[in-house]
Amino acid sequence: MNIKALLNLTIAILMVVFISCDDDLTEVGNSIQPGGDDISIYIDTVQITARTVSLEDSVYARTQWGLLGNYTDSYFGSVKSDYLAELYCPENTKFPDKTFSIDSTFIEILSESFLGDTISPFGIAAYRVTTPLTANFFTNANPKKYCDMTEPLGQGIFSIADAPNDSGLRSYFLRLKNSVGQEFYDEWENSKGATFKNSETLKKFFKGMYVTNSFGTGSLLSINATQLKIYFKYTGRNVADTADSTRVGLFRLTFTPEVIQLNHVQNKNPEYLFTNSDTRTYLKSPAGVCTEITIPLGEIMKKASETGKKNNKLNAANFKIKGYSEVEEESSLGRSSTLLFINKDSLNNFFLKKKMADAKTSFIMERSAATNTYNFVYANVSGSTSNNIANLVNYYMDYYKDEDKANIPDLKYMVIPISASTQSSTSTYGSSYNTYVNVYNQMNPTSAVLRTDKDNMKMALIFSNYNSSAE
Repeated sequence: MNIKALLNLTIAILMVVFISCDDDLTEVGNSIQPGGDDISIYIDTVQITARTVSLEDSVYARTQWGLLGNYTDSYFGSVKSDYLAELYCPENTKFPDKTFSIDSTFIEILSESFLGDTISPFGIAAYRVTTPLTANFFTNANPKKYCDMTEPLGQGIFSIADAPNDSGLRSYFLRLKNSVGQEFYDEWENSKGATFKNSETLKKFFKGMYVTNSFGTGSLLSINATQLKIYFKYTGRNVADTADSTRVGLFRLTFTPEVIQLNHVQNKNPEYLFTNSDTRTYLKSPAGVCTEITIPLGEIMKKASETGKKNNKLNAANFKIKGYSEVEEESSLGRSSTLLFINKDSLNNFFLKKKMADAKTSFIMERSAATNTYNFVYANVSGSTSNNIANLVNYYMDYYKDEDKANIPDLKYMVIPISASTQSSTSTYGSSYNTYVNVYNQMNPTSAVLRTDKDNMKMALIFSNYNSSAE
């Protein structure tokens, strides 16, 4: 066995022992001397601290899902959400020739999951967007700045129990003024179809819609899809193709990720979520609260130098975040399954510029339902999790290596609920795996309570130093 392999094996064994032990180990030195070579291993811990931070209803709002309604959780308070969106227009969408009347116009809202009472009534209203939507939209923006709120395009009263249910996907049909459908048909006629060439040409005519909860506080719908449906009558051949007859057709446009869809969120969070606690911090989405983690980088760098060895390498910085299962049971919100672990200074541009976690200074974290712990994802491959973030700590240790140890800043990291999409890939060995390709602020209602007592907020450190007699 060569020296590098022996070193790696030694560190791996120590990592397993160290991670398995809950005691606060003091510094340990180990020497292995094959043929005059000297490997020194040093083990230590640092204390991580955490606090709960309000997101003040302001996160980057572009998403692939809508959220509609108003719901109060007994533990995490209330959340109200609605959404604005452009309409996606497939190329050369058209009404058929010989269309002669608009029959009816609806918005169909499709929802697979919900929170709240199934029988409580709630209202839905739709308004016309009059000011073009911008992709750089945050959840605290005022929809009134974008919409004509003087008169709704349509409004209705619904309940979850009464919504048609097709294999778990509930439909809410909001009838719009028939003049809306007529307006679309007239534009198609007058422009000879040019307005409906694509989504860009369409939004010059119709900039979008604002769909909101007009009353009711007991339901919150996670929206899978929203469609504008215009039913019309036209003259066409019968099924036997023997004569013309009056037929009913459907002109459909949808809210999709290809166009701008933006959630507007308002939270009322209990004050106790932000009271300094030695035992717990909180996460809540959408746009609710997150946890700020403080990593004492200066202390870590000091410990590296205290070994008396130069060129020490940090091989392991083991840290994991645990959920507080007993407290979480008090909430009806679902658990946050995926988190973003990111430097506080990098947060503002991360979603705006559609960045991805680099698995070096920022990480996706996945929740293990079996243990209610969150682990760091490596190489952005789903399921490739670890507790070791030595590469993150090493990055900043190298960045500040020439600074006075007394001036090394603490690292401030944010833990934020996200939704993420993956893409299937195949390795050179023929095995398949999923790689993360998109990350969004979580717009579905989720929550988590994190254990942040001292015993659960220790970072285990393993340093090594190798000196060869051949050098």
